[in-house]
Order: sequence, then C-alpha cells, then structure tokens
Amino acid sequence: MMVLSKYRTIPREDASYIAGFFDGDGSVRLQLQPRTSSRTGFRVRTIISFAQKTGHDKSLKWIQKKLGIGYIYNRPDSMTELKIEGFESVERILTILRPFVLFKKKHVNLVLKAIKVLRKNPVNIIKIAEISDEISDINYATTKKRYTTKFVKEFMSRHPRND
Repeated sequence: MMVLSKYRTIPREDASYIAGFFDGDGSVRLQLQPRTSSRTGFRVRTIISFAQKTGHDKSLKWIQKKLGIGYIYNRPDSMTELKIEGFESVERILTILRPFVLFKKKHVNLVLKAIKVLRKNPVNIIKIAEISDEISDINYATTKKRYTTKFVKEFMSRHPRND
C-alpha cells in the first residue's frame, strides 16, 4: 500500500519508519521572527527537522531521498540535520506522516492547524503566536522562547498596522 504525496507515492512502510524516526529524533517548529517588511510585522516559518550525530547520517540521506525534499547540513554541535521548510512542503510531509506519528501527534496537529489559519487569514498573527506557544509548552527546550503571544501583542500595540 502506498501513501500519496503531491509528487510521488511513498510506501506505507517507509512512511511509518520515517514517522518513527521523527518521533524519536525529529522536530516540527512554528517560528515567528520580527520583520518590518511584513504586513503583520512578523515572518512565520514552519520547519520539520531530523537529526543524527555527524558521521551517522545515512538514515537522513535515505529519508531525504524517500521524501524527495529537504536539505542536509552539519551543525556546529557535531550533529547533522535534515531540514524541510515552507508551508506547502511541511504540510505535505506532516500529512503523510501524521497517521503513523505517536509521540509528537499534538505537535503535528498544531502546526497543521497554524498552516490552515494562515491560509484562511494570513494576518492573524496573534492566533499563530498562541499556537506557537502551545507547541513550546509541550516541547523540551533548552532556551526560553523569545517571541511569545505576549511579545507579539506588545509589539503590535507599539507598531500598529494600517493594512
């Protein structure tokens, strides 16, 4: 049985393996970054990443080949990462993996929800910040998140938009 991707089919066994790898050594992020050129004052990014110790990245290359997307790079912390970025790409891959994801299902659903919100109303940055905060609340993070809903609201009150 195959799982349909926008550009290719992926065997269910491969999709389930990739989802298991994602559950263990992957992440999905919804990031907000201030951008004065943006209508909302913020750039929104969606990112899926898979990581392995540098030198043990054969599985990342296999995942990249199976999904047909993403780029691999060596981080300065001796880790190698496969990154997939962009709303359409992240939505497509998460939709393929979602039936097989066990431990990060809530993360996946929240990012898919954010993409849906952005499609419906691209200037609803407060709602996106709230979803981003929900994801942060369930993640293990070594650094404190900077662009929270509180920050976005304060920023928007100081920099009102007339769009």
